[in-house]
Amino acid sequence: MAKRKQTSLPGPREPETEKGQLARAQYLAFAKAALRENLSSYQALFEKYVSDQPETQQAAQGLDQTVARIALQAGHSPRQVIQFIAQGPFAQYETRALSAEDRKAALPKLLHYAKTIVEDAQKQRYTEYANAVTGKIRSYADLYREHISSDLMAIQLDQKVVAAALRSGESAEAVVHLLHQGPYAQFQQGVKQVSAVTIDQYARGTVAQVQSIQALQVTPGKGRADRSVPMRSQETEP
Repeated sequence: MAKRKQTSLPGPREPETEKGQLARAQYLAFAKAALRENLSSYQALFEKYVSDQPETQQAAQGLDQTVARIALQAGHSPRQVIQFIAQGPFAQYETRALSAEDRKAALPKLLHYAKTIVEDAQKQRYTEYANAVTGKIRSYADLYREHISSDLMAIQLDQKVVAAALRSGESAEAVVHLLHQGPYAQFQQGVKQVSAVTIDQYARGTVAQVQSIQALQVTPGKGRADRSVPMRSQETEP
């Protein structure tokens, strides 16, 4: 089937705030890294993904997912990355022709889309670390099902993931945010209604404990580290 000829469409609106301009610039920088293309401007990136064709829209969403992963791994907070994604070609294309009033009304839907992209990216990153440290290939859904029946199992998995993420060079703050999307945190918050503040305290405590263990394990003497948190010495081997 021949593709429908693309008609001239309105370009992206300029961000109305400095914060929006910075978010757009960040998105462009990460997109260049992901695509390995020297795009001359945001306009060039936008035009690359402007289309009503499903395959082009899927490509734009795929770029959003890749940008989210790179930005999160670089240490940007999920809240910041949501702002980046809101400035991506897919979101901007969806709202390109809206009036100011309609654009404001569409903002909750836009932010929900960006939030979903970021959460899915974090879950995928968590899954990749979990698969690496356990030696098993599983989906996030499988990890969740296998670990929510035991708090101890879920916490130990978190500890292993934290150790692997820190060893890979991720910042402590980035790893804290990563744990928010792990099976343990998701179950505690979604099913047991544990507050986000408590989950954050748990995540920060877990990261701090693993950092302490890794610091102690620079030299022999793993016995002290093993008593700090309930995990085997090899689980936090640097």
